[in-house]
Amino acid sequence: MKLTSWFFSIAACVSLIASGGSDVWAREIHVAKTGIDLASGSHTGPYLTINKAASVAQPGDTIIVHAGTYREWVKPIRGGTGESKRITYRAAPGEKIVIKGSERITSWTRQAAGIWKVKLPNSFFGGYNPYALKVSGGWLNYGKWHHRGDVYLNGEAFYEKETTQEVAETKHTWHCQVDDGLTTIRANFGRANPNTELVEINVRESLFMPEITGLKYITVDGFHFMHAAANWAPPVLDLQTGAIGPRMGKHWIIENCTITNARCVGIILGHAPGVDYSDINAYGDHIIRNNVIRRCGQAGIAGQKGATRSLISGNFIEDTNYRREFGGWETAAIKFHNSVDTVISGNLIRGVFRQQQGAFGIWIDFGNQGIRITRNIIYNTQAATVFLEMNHGPILVDNNILIGQPIRSNSEATVFAHNLFVDCGYEYNPDTNRRSRYFKPHTTKAAGRKSGTAQDDKWFNNIFVRRGLDQVKTASGYVSDYNVFLEGAKKSSFGDKNSVVDPYVTRLAVEDHPLGTTIRFSMNDTPFRMKGPWVDSGLVGIFPTVGQTIEDRYGHPIKVDADINGRKLARPIAGPLTDLEQGVNTIVWPVKKH
Repeated sequence: MKLTSWFFSIAACVSLIASGGSDVWAREIHVAKTGIDLASGSHTGPYLTINKAASVAQPGDTIIVHAGTYREWVKPIRGGTGESKRITYRAAPGEKIVIKGSERITSWTRQAAGIWKVKLPNSFFGGYNPYALKVSGGWLNYGKWHHRGDVYLNGEAFYEKETTQEVAETKHTWHCQVDDGLTTIRANFGRANPNTELVEINVRESLFMPEITGLKYITVDGFHFMHAAANWAPPVLDLQTGAIGPRMGKHWIIENCTITNARCVGIILGHAPGVDYSDINAYGDHIIRNNVIRRCGQAGIAGQKGATRSLISGNFIEDTNYRREFGGWETAAIKFHNSVDTVISGNLIRGVFRQQQGAFGIWIDFGNQGIRITRNIIYNTQAATVFLEMNHGPILVDNNILIGQPIRSNSEATVFAHNLFVDCGYEYNPDTNRRSRYFKPHTTKAAGRKSGTAQDDKWFNNIFVRRGLDQVKTASGYVSDYNVFLEGAKKSSFGDKNSVVDPYVTRLAVEDHPLGTTIRFSMNDTPFRMKGPWVDSGLVGIFPTVGQTIEDRYGHPIKVDADINGRKLARPIAGPLTDLEQGVNTIVWPVKKH
């Protein structure tokens, strides 16, 4: 009996982690569609819902979720206590787990050819009815009549229309009406029968986000998130919501996930009540990596303050606002406000769309400091590839490939190094009517406020194709040198003494893949004609407004000595490749590991 008891006690704890000498044992908790919430949570007795597992998980525990579709909003009630005592939510290896904010509807009634109607009691939606709520908030400038819900046929979202007549005239559209007791949705399914096909409608605001502010050390790994109905998320909200987010927690890891059809924001790193934002140690420090984020209506990743000291790495973000239904001055693949010491590295961004305003690749907006934008590939944006708005530096933009739209700025103290700019110039529009904060270095303690004035930008070791720096007006502290200008691109009027201008045609081509891209371009001997400097703190100096140079979060000076693939530079050479060759050069994303 003693041996049997010992055996079962060990089997109940798949992994054991010491907790500073305490008697707490970590375990694996299992969730499966075959389970029940009254079970034990073991591999042989799994829970049915992820929320049940969340309610019992303790620091150090790992929740393993098995294959299936889970229609719930996961609301963690506690976090971990350290790196070795995280609470981890993980998809079972090799299994597909989908967490949806929608419900399937099979009670449609046919009204006419292609036109179907469903009536649902408002109680069906609980306390949040996306069809009774419109997208709303600051800087939403068009499409304000749209609701927060959607209608999906076999995974494809329909377009909302203002009238039932428009629905009758256009396939794959819908219209809703809500009164005191009922929600009525009419949709045009064409030849499809919505009662036999997979038809879903939104019912949940978020998919994985606590209702408690400040939870720490949570990992979310390997899930598919679909159909969140959160609202437009400008920075003025007390609480910014999205499909998934830490609600101003700290030390979250969100990795290897797929987020699709979030009505507004996919991953939200934003504002929540009850946080002391002057204490940089109270929030942020997240890792958001290797996620696929598609078809979000406002942004793939966004947030006010909550991205501070975070790493945003290896994510693939495409087709932001692809339906162009609503938008304004918050539409971007990645957009942050008031973040400090954030690194945005190795992401692929393509397809950012608009009717009017917005549609930027990376948008660093208002009072950000110590930002590094490195090793990213951005193309097919309807507005700027990178927009630097009302920041006082330093911002380091290095080893990126930016194709199409120009960089837009009304910031200061930005260093551009080792980039490949294709049809991508630099447009500066001073903003003297507003004043944004800057901080004591590597803190969120305000040191002052200042308007958006051109000052202290620097360009070293870049390659410009077709558009250069000739339209940039000189300003105090502007420096440019050791750049290569090809295919008609022209050097600046204020520097570039050692830069090279050559008419050589690169024949640059971009080949899309479902989960990546291949970029090819030709090069002659132009970059090899000059010996550029190392771009480091000694070269760029101390920026006077903020009193710091290019440096990491710990105050260690940065030396740009690796290329877009992370390979060390033998010596400085223009552009993002250390092994640049005469002839055809190829860059593949995702980057192969070296």
